[in-house]
Amino acid sequence: MRYYVLIGVVIAVVAAWTGVWFYIAGEVRQQTQASADQITDTYKASHGGFVIGGYPFRIRVDISRPRLDLRDNSSGFLWETDDVSGVRHLWQPRHILLDLSGQHRFTLAHDGAWYRLELDNSEAMASVQTDAAGQMGRLSLDIKEPLLGYSLVPALEETLQAAGRARRLQIHARMTPDASGDIDVALRGDGLEIGEGVLPDHLAAVSRTIPLLDLQTTVTGLSDHGPSTTPIAQWRDDGGTIEVRRFHLQWGDMELTASGSLALDERMRPIGALTARIKGHDQLLDIAVATKSMDKNGAIAARAVLGLLAAAGGGVLSVPVRLQDGQLFLGPAAVANLGALAVQ
Repeated sequence: MRYYVLIGVVIAVVAAWTGVWFYIAGEVRQQTQASADQITDTYKASHGGFVIGGYPFRIRVDISRPRLDLRDNSSGFLWETDDVSGVRHLWQPRHILLDLSGQHRFTLAHDGAWYRLELDNSEAMASVQTDAAGQMGRLSLDIKEPLLGYSLVPALEETLQAAGRARRLQIHARMTPDASGDIDVALRGDGLEIGEGVLPDHLAAVSRTIPLLDLQTTVTGLSDHGPSTTPIAQWRDDGGTIEVRRFHLQWGDMELTASGSLALDERMRPIGALTARIKGHDQLLDIAVATKSMDKNGAIAARAVLGLLAAAGGGVLSVPVRLQDGQLFLGPAAVANLGALAVQ
Protein backbone atom coordinates (compact mmCIF):
# COMPACT_ATOMS: atom_id res chain seq x y z
CA MET A 1 0.00 0.00 0.00
CA ARG A 2 2.74 2.43 0.93
CA TYR A 3 4.32 1.91 -2.49
CA TYR A 4 1.10 3.08 -4.12
CA VAL A 5 1.16 6.15 -1.88
CA LEU A 6 4.77 6.85 -2.85
CA ILE A 7 3.98 6.40 -6.53
CA GLY A 8 0.99 8.71 -6.15
CA VAL A 9 3.15 11.38 -4.49
CA VAL A 10 5.73 11.14 -7.28
CA ILE A 11 3.03 11.44 -9.93
CA ALA A 12 1.52 14.45 -8.15
CA VAL A 13 4.90 16.19 -7.88
CA VAL A 14 5.70 15.53 -11.54
CA ALA A 15 2.27 16.77 -12.59
CA ALA A 16 2.62 19.92 -10.48
CA TRP A 17 6.13 20.59 -11.82
CA THR A 18 4.91 20.04 -15.37
CA GLY A 19 2.06 22.47 -14.81
CA VAL A 20 4.45 25.09 -13.45
CA TRP A 21 6.81 24.61 -16.40
CA PHE A 22 4.07 25.00 -18.98
CA TYR A 23 2.71 28.07 -17.18
CA ILE A 24 6.13 29.75 -17.18
CA ALA A 25 6.74 28.68 -20.78
CA GLY A 26 3.44 30.32 -21.74
CA GLU A 27 4.44 33.56 -20.02
CA VAL A 28 7.81 33.52 -21.79
CA ARG A 29 6.08 32.86 -25.11
CA GLN A 30 3.83 35.90 -24.66
CA GLN A 31 6.72 38.14 -23.59
CA THR A 32 8.91 36.98 -26.48
CA GLN A 33 6.16 37.52 -29.01
CA ALA A 34 5.31 40.96 -27.61
CA SER A 35 8.93 42.18 -27.59
CA ALA A 36 9.78 40.67 -30.98
CA ASP A 37 6.84 42.21 -32.85
CA GLN A 38 7.09 45.84 -31.73
CA ILE A 39 6.76 48.47 -34.45
CA THR A 40 6.91 52.27 -34.03
CA ASP A 41 8.05 55.14 -36.26
CA THR A 42 11.64 54.67 -35.09
CA TYR A 43 11.76 51.06 -33.86
CA LYS A 44 10.99 47.74 -35.48
CA ALA A 45 11.77 44.27 -34.15
CA SER A 46 10.94 41.11 -36.03
CA HIS A 47 11.89 37.45 -36.37
CA GLY A 48 11.29 34.39 -38.52
CA GLY A 49 9.73 32.32 -35.75
CA PHE A 50 10.68 30.92 -32.37
CA VAL A 51 10.41 27.67 -30.43
CA ILE A 52 10.03 27.18 -26.66
CA GLY A 53 11.63 24.09 -25.10
CA GLY A 54 13.90 22.94 -22.30
CA TYR A 55 11.48 20.83 -20.24
CA PRO A 56 11.77 19.86 -17.40
CA PHE A 57 14.39 22.10 -15.74
CA ARG A 58 14.97 24.94 -18.17
CA ILE A 59 13.13 27.39 -20.36
CA ARG A 60 14.86 27.61 -23.74
CA VAL A 61 13.90 30.02 -26.52
CA ASP A 62 15.32 29.50 -30.03
CA ILE A 63 14.66 32.50 -32.29
CA SER A 64 15.32 32.33 -36.02
CA ARG A 65 16.32 35.35 -38.11
CA PRO A 66 15.95 38.03 -35.41
CA ARG A 67 16.15 41.58 -36.74
CA LEU A 68 16.25 44.98 -35.04
CA ASP A 69 15.81 48.21 -37.01
CA LEU A 70 16.21 51.66 -35.39
CA ARG A 71 15.70 54.80 -37.47
CA ASP A 72 15.35 58.56 -37.08
CA ASN A 73 15.71 61.51 -39.45
CA SER A 74 19.50 61.44 -39.79
CA SER A 75 20.71 58.05 -38.58
CA GLY A 76 19.83 54.40 -38.51
CA PHE A 77 20.93 51.08 -37.06
CA LEU A 78 20.10 47.61 -38.30
CA TRP A 79 21.14 44.32 -36.67
CA GLU A 80 20.32 40.85 -37.88
CA THR A 81 21.60 37.31 -37.48
CA ASP A 82 20.50 33.78 -38.34
CA ASP A 83 19.72 32.32 -34.91
CA VAL A 84 19.78 33.31 -31.23
CA SER A 85 19.08 31.03 -28.27
CA GLY A 86 18.32 31.94 -24.68
CA VAL A 87 18.20 29.64 -21.65
CA ARG A 88 16.86 30.31 -18.14
CA HIS A 89 16.74 27.81 -15.30
CA LEU A 90 13.50 27.79 -13.34
CA TRP A 91 15.29 28.36 -10.04
CA GLN A 92 17.28 31.33 -11.44
CA PRO A 93 14.62 33.48 -13.14
CA ARG A 94 16.85 36.58 -13.24
CA HIS A 95 19.78 34.87 -14.96
CA ILE A 96 19.66 34.31 -18.73
CA LEU A 97 22.32 32.60 -20.85
CA LEU A 98 22.43 33.57 -24.54
CA ASP A 99 24.04 31.67 -27.39
CA LEU A 100 25.08 34.29 -29.97
CA SER A 101 27.34 32.06 -32.04
CA GLY A 102 27.44 32.77 -35.76
CA GLN A 103 27.51 35.82 -37.97
CA HIS A 104 26.02 39.15 -36.86
CA ARG A 105 25.37 41.79 -39.50
CA PHE A 106 25.15 45.50 -38.72
CA THR A 107 24.24 48.39 -40.99
CA LEU A 108 24.78 51.93 -39.72
CA ALA A 109 23.56 55.15 -41.33
CA HIS A 110 24.62 58.66 -40.35
CA ASP A 111 24.05 61.88 -42.30
CA GLY A 112 23.47 60.00 -45.53
CA ALA A 113 26.55 57.78 -45.25
CA TRP A 114 26.12 54.03 -44.90
CA TYR A 115 28.48 51.65 -43.15
CA ARG A 116 28.35 47.90 -42.98
CA LEU A 117 29.89 45.67 -40.31
CA GLU A 118 29.93 41.91 -39.92
CA LEU A 119 31.05 40.12 -36.77
CA ASP A 120 31.69 36.41 -37.20
CA ASN A 121 32.82 33.96 -34.52
CA SER A 122 33.22 30.27 -33.75
CA GLU A 123 31.37 30.62 -30.42
CA ALA A 124 29.79 33.53 -28.57
CA MET A 125 28.07 33.22 -25.20
CA ALA A 126 26.50 35.94 -23.07
CA SER A 127 25.27 35.97 -19.48
CA VAL A 128 22.72 38.54 -18.29
CA GLN A 129 21.65 38.97 -14.67
CA THR A 130 18.94 41.42 -13.63
CA ASP A 131 17.75 42.74 -10.29
CA ALA A 132 14.25 42.49 -8.83
CA ALA A 133 13.15 45.56 -10.82
CA GLY A 134 14.34 44.04 -14.10
CA GLN A 135 17.35 46.35 -14.43
CA MET A 136 20.63 44.93 -15.69
CA GLY A 137 22.90 43.96 -12.81
CA ARG A 138 25.66 42.08 -14.60
CA LEU A 139 26.53 41.39 -18.23
CA SER A 140 29.24 39.09 -19.56
CA LEU A 141 30.15 38.37 -23.18
CA ASP A 142 32.70 35.76 -24.27
CA ILE A 143 33.53 35.56 -28.00
CA LYS A 144 35.94 33.01 -29.45
CA GLU A 145 37.72 33.66 -32.73
CA PRO A 146 35.88 36.89 -33.55
CA LEU A 147 36.42 38.27 -37.05
CA LEU A 148 35.26 41.80 -37.85
CA GLY A 149 34.70 43.01 -41.41
CA TYR A 150 33.62 46.48 -42.50
CA SER A 151 32.78 48.55 -45.52
CA LEU A 152 31.55 51.98 -46.54
CA VAL A 153 28.45 50.96 -48.42
CA PRO A 154 27.71 52.64 -51.74
CA ALA A 155 26.21 49.24 -52.57
CA LEU A 156 25.22 46.69 -49.97
CA GLU A 157 26.82 43.92 -52.04
CA GLU A 158 30.31 45.43 -51.75
CA THR A 159 32.93 43.02 -50.41
CA LEU A 160 33.88 43.71 -46.81
CA GLN A 161 37.42 44.43 -45.71
CA ALA A 162 38.82 42.57 -42.69
CA ALA A 163 39.13 45.05 -39.82
CA GLY A 164 40.64 42.61 -37.36
CA ARG A 165 40.43 39.26 -35.64
CA ALA A 166 41.24 37.81 -32.23
CA ARG A 167 41.68 34.50 -30.53
CA ARG A 168 39.27 35.51 -27.78
CA LEU A 169 37.41 38.64 -26.66
CA GLN A 170 35.72 39.06 -23.27
CA ILE A 171 33.56 41.93 -22.01
CA HIS A 172 32.15 42.22 -18.50
CA ALA A 173 29.98 44.93 -16.96
CA ARG A 174 28.17 45.19 -13.64
CA MET A 175 26.58 47.86 -11.53
CA THR A 176 29.11 48.63 -8.80
CA PRO A 177 27.89 47.26 -5.45
CA ASP A 178 26.95 49.97 -2.91
CA ALA A 179 27.72 52.77 -5.41
CA SER A 180 24.64 54.08 -7.19
CA GLY A 181 25.45 55.44 -10.65
CA ASP A 182 28.77 53.60 -11.00
CA ILE A 183 29.45 50.69 -13.31
CA ASP A 184 32.45 48.36 -13.47
CA VAL A 185 33.59 47.55 -17.00
CA ALA A 186 36.30 45.09 -18.01
CA LEU A 187 37.59 44.24 -21.48
CA ARG A 188 40.14 41.59 -22.40
CA GLY A 189 41.36 40.67 -25.86
CA ASP A 190 43.80 37.83 -26.53
CA GLY A 191 45.63 37.35 -29.80
CA LEU A 192 44.35 40.52 -31.48
CA GLU A 193 45.37 41.19 -35.07
CA ILE A 194 44.61 44.42 -36.94
CA GLY A 195 43.49 43.85 -40.52
CA GLU A 196 45.84 44.63 -43.38
CA GLY A 197 45.26 48.14 -44.71
CA VAL A 198 43.32 49.30 -41.64
CA LEU A 199 46.20 51.33 -40.25
CA PRO A 200 47.03 54.47 -42.27
CA ASP A 201 50.07 54.42 -44.52
CA HIS A 202 52.23 56.41 -42.12
CA LEU A 203 51.74 53.63 -39.52
CA ALA A 204 52.46 50.79 -41.94
CA ALA A 205 55.64 49.90 -40.03
CA VAL A 206 53.75 49.45 -36.75
CA SER A 207 53.06 45.86 -35.69
CA ARG A 208 49.51 44.70 -36.45
CA THR A 209 49.69 42.02 -33.73
CA ILE A 210 48.49 42.76 -30.18
CA PRO A 211 48.99 39.64 -28.02
CA LEU A 212 47.10 41.09 -25.04
CA LEU A 213 44.78 43.97 -24.20
CA ASP A 214 43.41 43.99 -20.65
CA LEU A 215 41.37 46.92 -19.32
CA GLN A 216 39.58 47.11 -15.95
CA THR A 217 37.71 50.32 -15.13
CA THR A 218 34.94 51.88 -13.09
CA VAL A 219 32.79 54.56 -14.73
CA THR A 220 31.43 56.95 -12.09
CA GLY A 221 28.72 59.60 -12.16
CA LEU A 222 26.19 57.84 -14.37
CA SER A 223 22.43 58.16 -14.04
CA ASP A 224 20.81 55.72 -11.64
CA HIS A 225 19.13 54.24 -14.70
CA GLY A 226 22.42 53.42 -16.42
CA PRO A 227 24.76 54.83 -19.07
CA SER A 228 22.21 54.91 -21.91
CA THR A 229 20.21 57.66 -20.16
CA THR A 230 23.21 59.89 -19.38
CA PRO A 231 24.34 62.31 -22.15
CA ILE A 232 28.13 62.51 -22.23
CA ALA A 233 28.21 66.30 -21.68
CA GLN A 234 25.94 65.95 -18.65
CA TRP A 235 28.08 63.10 -17.35
CA ARG A 236 31.15 65.34 -17.63
CA ASP A 237 29.43 68.32 -15.97
CA ASP A 238 28.28 66.11 -13.10
CA GLY A 239 31.88 65.10 -12.37
CA GLY A 240 31.86 61.73 -14.09
CA THR A 241 35.20 59.95 -14.34
CA ILE A 242 36.70 56.73 -15.65
CA GLU A 243 38.80 55.14 -12.94
CA VAL A 244 41.35 52.92 -14.67
CA ARG A 245 42.20 50.21 -12.17
CA ARG A 246 44.38 48.34 -14.64
CA PHE A 247 45.43 48.79 -18.25
CA HIS A 248 47.81 46.18 -19.65
CA LEU A 249 48.86 46.24 -23.30
CA GLN A 250 51.30 44.05 -25.20
CA TRP A 251 51.81 45.43 -28.69
CA GLY A 252 54.78 44.58 -30.86
CA ASP A 253 57.94 45.20 -28.84
CA MET A 254 56.09 47.27 -26.22
CA GLU A 255 54.48 46.21 -22.96
CA LEU A 256 52.59 48.86 -20.99
CA THR A 257 50.82 48.75 -17.63
CA ALA A 258 48.98 51.80 -16.29
CA SER A 259 46.38 52.95 -13.76
CA GLY A 260 44.82 56.31 -12.95
CA SER A 261 41.80 58.54 -13.57
CA LEU A 262 40.34 60.05 -16.76
CA ALA A 263 37.60 62.59 -17.52
CA LEU A 264 36.65 65.15 -20.19
CA ASP A 265 37.52 68.86 -20.32
CA GLU A 266 35.21 71.69 -21.40
CA ARG A 267 36.02 70.98 -25.06
CA MET A 268 35.16 67.28 -24.70
CA ARG A 269 38.82 66.24 -24.86
CA PRO A 270 40.23 63.53 -22.58
CA ILE A 271 42.02 64.77 -19.47
CA GLY A 272 43.52 62.91 -16.56
CA ALA A 273 46.59 61.45 -14.94
CA LEU A 274 47.97 57.94 -14.80
CA THR A 275 51.09 56.18 -13.65
CA ALA A 276 52.64 53.82 -16.17
CA ARG A 277 55.34 51.20 -16.48
CA ILE A 278 56.52 50.75 -20.06
CA LYS A 279 58.93 48.30 -21.59
CA GLY A 280 59.91 49.18 -25.15
CA HIS A 281 58.82 52.82 -25.03
CA ASP A 282 60.66 53.56 -28.29
CA GLN A 283 57.63 52.21 -30.16
CA LEU A 284 55.46 54.97 -28.67
CA LEU A 285 57.93 57.60 -29.85
CA ASP A 286 58.02 56.06 -33.33
CA ILE A 287 54.22 56.28 -33.48
CA ALA A 288 54.33 59.89 -32.25
CA VAL A 289 56.70 60.83 -35.07
CA ALA A 290 54.69 58.91 -37.68
CA THR A 291 51.46 60.68 -36.67
CA LYS A 292 53.26 64.07 -36.59
CA SER A 293 52.45 64.50 -32.90
CA MET A 294 56.19 64.97 -32.38
CA ASP A 295 58.92 66.10 -34.76
CA LYS A 296 62.11 64.11 -35.20
CA ASN A 297 64.22 66.50 -33.11
CA GLY A 298 61.73 66.32 -30.27
CA ALA A 299 61.74 62.54 -30.50
CA ILE A 300 65.54 62.46 -30.29
CA ALA A 301 65.47 64.56 -27.12
CA ALA A 302 62.62 62.54 -25.60
CA ARG A 303 64.35 59.28 -26.47
CA ALA A 304 67.48 60.41 -24.64
CA VAL A 305 65.65 61.55 -21.48
CA LEU A 306 63.25 58.62 -21.32
CA GLY A 307 66.07 56.21 -22.14
CA LEU A 308 67.99 57.39 -19.06
CA LEU A 309 64.89 56.95 -16.89
CA ALA A 310 64.29 53.47 -18.30
CA ALA A 311 67.93 52.48 -17.77
CA ALA A 312 67.61 53.47 -14.11
CA GLY A 313 64.62 51.11 -13.87
CA GLY A 314 66.35 48.13 -15.41
CA GLY A 315 64.92 48.73 -18.88
CA VAL A 316 61.40 49.51 -17.65
CA LEU A 317 60.24 53.12 -17.83
CA SER A 318 58.20 54.20 -14.79
CA VAL A 319 56.69 57.56 -15.66
CA PRO A 320 53.62 59.73 -15.01
CA VAL A 321 51.21 60.10 -17.93
CA ARG A 322 49.14 63.28 -18.33
CA LEU A 323 46.27 64.07 -20.67
CA GLN A 324 45.96 67.85 -20.74
CA ASP A 325 45.12 70.63 -23.21
CA GLY A 326 44.54 68.20 -26.03
CA GLN A 327 47.87 66.44 -25.67
CA LEU A 328 49.16 63.19 -24.18
CA PHE A 329 52.35 63.62 -22.17
CA LEU A 330 54.69 60.76 -21.39
CA GLY A 331 56.72 62.29 -18.59
CA PRO A 332 57.83 65.66 -20.03
CA ALA A 333 57.33 64.62 -23.67
CA ALA A 334 54.12 65.26 -25.63
CA VAL A 335 53.63 62.11 -27.70
CA ALA A 336 50.08 62.43 -29.10
CA ASN A 337 47.36 64.94 -29.92
CA LEU A 338 43.92 64.31 -28.43
CA GLY A 339 40.81 65.44 -30.29
CA ALA A 340 37.32 66.11 -28.96
CA LEU A 341 34.75 63.35 -28.82
CA ALA A 342 32.40 63.45 -31.80
CA VAL A 343 29.33 62.61 -29.68
CA GLN A 344 27.82 64.89 -27.07
